[in-house]
Amino acid sequence: MSHILCGLNYASMMPSVPDSEPAVLPAGMLRPDYDGAGLVNLMATIAAARGANESIYPPLKLLENEQPERFRNILLIVIDGLGYEFLQQFPQSAIAQHTRGALTSVFPTTTAAAITTFLTGLAPAQHGLTGWHIWLQEIGTLAAVLPFRSRGGHESLTQRGLDPAAVLDPQPLNARLAVDSHVISPARIAFSPFNNAFSRGANIHAYDNLGQFYATIVDVVKADSADKYIYAYWPDLDHVGHQEGIGTAAAMQHFLDIDAGFAGLIEQLENSDTLVLLTADHGVIDTTEQSRVKFEQHRPLTAMLDVPLCGEPRAAYCYVHPGEHTAFENYISAELGDIVTAIPSQRLVDTGLFGPGELHSQLRARVGDFTLLMKEPYIVTDVLPGESPNTLVGVHGGLSAAELYVPLAVVAT
Repeated sequence: MSHILCGLNYASMMPSVPDSEPAVLPAGMLRPDYDGAGLVNLMATIAAARGANESIYPPLKLLENEQPERFRNILLIVIDGLGYEFLQQFPQSAIAQHTRGALTSVFPTTTAAAITTFLTGLAPAQHGLTGWHIWLQEIGTLAAVLPFRSRGGHESLTQRGLDPAAVLDPQPLNARLAVDSHVISPARIAFSPFNNAFSRGANIHAYDNLGQFYATIVDVVKADSADKYIYAYWPDLDHVGHQEGIGTAAAMQHFLDIDAGFAGLIEQLENSDTLVLLTADHGVIDTTEQSRVKFEQHRPLTAMLDVPLCGEPRAAYCYVHPGEHTAFENYISAELGDIVTAIPSQRLVDTGLFGPGELHSQLRARVGDFTLLMKEPYIVTDVLPGESPNTLVGVHGGLSAAELYVPLAVVAT
């Protein structure tokens, strides 16, 4: 049977932000929910249903009556870049018709942080991955963590003899589950150093296109009668959004292709005793050339930094020379204050923006002295020797509703 919601009232399905949260963010920016309406809570519910009961986060409120443990299969589909606001354009889509409500992503609202949450069941405060580019002080390298290479030189860190399992300290959820687990990923990343480290304990399956993605899911679900957890990741809506814009016909058509495949999948999984959950890591907003802050054009700022910008173009971490913090804040306020807010990163950590609980040993070192929070639709970029300028149209990482809220579709088959 299927759970279907018709005539969706999207406003009523948004999780509310508790009034007690510290007011450290600029107006219009929202906080992730780690208390029952976020991705960490979804993963806590899945983990408990598959035999891992040690989560520090409460279960997901949207699934409190679902009893996921009663299903033979739990299937989690993650569509990279599928924001809740984007989905509102398609109220008749199969995904929208099965949507229970909205969840919040983590901070920052980006693949490196949120996908790691899916793979570990932990918030960034615990897993320690805080954006696409991270200053790994323990090895003295500014790295792009998902491809596990250095920034600028694009050097493979594995070729330098570095092991992501040793450097990034993965705590894979699959290794803690009491059932068989499976990870379904694009062939180009399925057996990457990062994926191997963070998917430890799972059977990894690779695919090449959207048809194979859904076919692989069906094959894994129906392969045997054992209880299973299946994580299936589709990246290309995010890719189309980056390259062409999430508001373009190309992105909309790609979503419709995803949705058609999802509708077919539900039919093929009928009577398979599978709880199908579909969500996303973050949403996407579009930017323009006029809304790019190019750091290299602000020489006084670049002269104050110990390392290049880290994190994300919508949430950048700055490592400022000792003794120059006040000058840094004053320059940002005077020259860029209408579009950028510089907040001491320690304040964001202390007020739980990266998540509650005990902190990863390297978290504070990975968020710099200040975090630049960009107002919508602005981004901040810099360019290192050997790099091309950032020309992405669709972006994410910030705290707008379009980036933070993602859908949760639920189908019991």
